[in-house]
Amino acid sequence: MSTAAALNGRAVGVKETMRGRLAGRRDACQRRRTEARAWYQARGIGELAALTARWLRGEMLWTPNGHVGGPDPETLPLVDVLADLNLAGILTETSQPGELAAFHGRPWRQRAYVTAFVADPALAQMLAAQAAAAGLVVRAYRPGRRVDENGERAAVDVTTWEGHGVMTGMGDRISPRAVRRTFPGCDRQAVREVTRAWQVTLIDPEWGRDTLLWPFLGLFINSRTAQTG
Repeated sequence: MSTAAALNGRAVGVKETMRGRLAGRRDACQRRRTEARAWYQARGIGELAALTARWLRGEMLWTPNGHVGGPDPETLPLVDVLADLNLAGILTETSQPGELAAFHGRPWRQRAYVTAFVADPALAQMLAAQAAAAGLVVRAYRPGRRVDENGERAAVDVTTWEGHGVMTGMGDRISPRAVRRTFPGCDRQAVREVTRAWQVTLIDPEWGRDTLLWPFLGLFINSRTAQTG
């Protein structure tokens, strides 16, 4: 092959690569617009929860609060139970598995937890009561209340890193402003329903354990499905 032919072939290859990248970007932009429209068109907390379930299962790439490309790797083993919670009317907000590890050579500890919004008061109270009976730490806030059902209001440590102290605390009340920041661009009425929902956080009291919270939630969902089905 001549030098000219080789250079021409290389140029063609570069053009095809650029075209492929541009097409990929156009497709990504189109998908983002489509998914943003779906979030905007959600007309209640139930529809927001259904979209969250789709995102957890990889059927959507985008969420209003900036998560792109699906859940974090540590969340992947929890996808099924989290998606089922959302489809049961329990809108999950954040979660993490239990873990004992090392980060930059120093011990890293996590407690398993999940935070959710529940519009149905009976469902919220049932979830909180059964979780407490199972041995989980529970923070359950009625709409508009600044203290939970047991008079607690402080966050519970859920992530620590030796030498740096507490990295994350969960279980304190989420303000309406923070809720609105979580769902930017969504329908106002839908977001208002979230701000008026119960806030329930469930935390495993034992560091690193991953065998209490998630099995409990699976049993809770299955029991509720049996009752309502």
